[in-house]
Amino acid sequence: MSWLIIILINVLAISSASLFQRLAMKEEASEPVTATIIFQFILGALVIPFAISQGFTWPNWAQLWPYFLFSTVLYALGSVLFFRSIKLIEASEMTVFAGAGAIVTMLCAYIFLGERLGLWQYLGAGLILAAILVIAHQGKKISFSQGALYALVATSFFSIAVVSDMIIIRAYDAISFAGLMSILPGFALLVLYFRKIKLLPQAIKKLDKNLLFYSLLYSIGVVSFYGALGTGALLSQVSVVARTNIILTVLMAAVLLGERSHLWYKLLAGLLCTVGVILVAL
Repeated sequence: MSWLIIILINVLAISSASLFQRLAMKEEASEPVTATIIFQFILGALVIPFAISQGFTWPNWAQLWPYFLFSTVLYALGSVLFFRSIKLIEASEMTVFAGAGAIVTMLCAYIFLGERLGLWQYLGAGLILAAILVIAHQGKKISFSQGALYALVATSFFSIAVVSDMIIIRAYDAISFAGLMSILPGFALLVLYFRKIKLLPQAIKKLDKNLLFYSLLYSIGVVSFYGALGTGALLSQVSVVARTNIILTVLMAAVLLGERSHLWYKLLAGLLCTVGVILVAL
């Protein structure tokens, strides 16, 4: 299957997943850390069997363990911050802020992978920053809420982790990696937030179906993203198409979740961010 078709599946899955994540975290009783831990283990339960069916192999731990550890910690912390963010701001806003990750990826690729920077990359970075300012403004004085800051830090963590992932995938099977990385952050969170362990049985008993739908759709997104990379497609190619979920999420959130306040600002920000990501990836 073409990498383009695979990543288009990713776009639809991640955009839909964002809506269910917002629905799950809108509940007053929802707690971001326990929800993240449960999500990571559900994700592992979904992705690992698929990886096994595709011929799962173990990595060369002696060579790759530092990169696995680095990615695991960043994904664990980033996931918690995204769950905290979506509890405080709308799905359409969070996905635009997440577009800032393209700038972080660009800088990390330049520093660690030796990829070039040119006029288009700088212009793209400027458009992404403009999109963030449009969302932060929305017809009023510019301000960044706590939820927006959570999203910006989380997307930075994820974007740095992707560079580490690329180093791993160069020496290891992409789908096997997706299986391991789907569950390792869950174990990291159990260590980092060990006091939350006692809350898990009750949280699992009252598990929100929206969190289950989010986990299912996100698992499709994970497999399709790394599956596309596994076909030999470039990170820049895959990332640029994947970021079209920004506009799709804004539209879906407006139609399905009723997130229509300042809709023109959101659509403008989504368009600026998407174009910016495309330019960054050139």
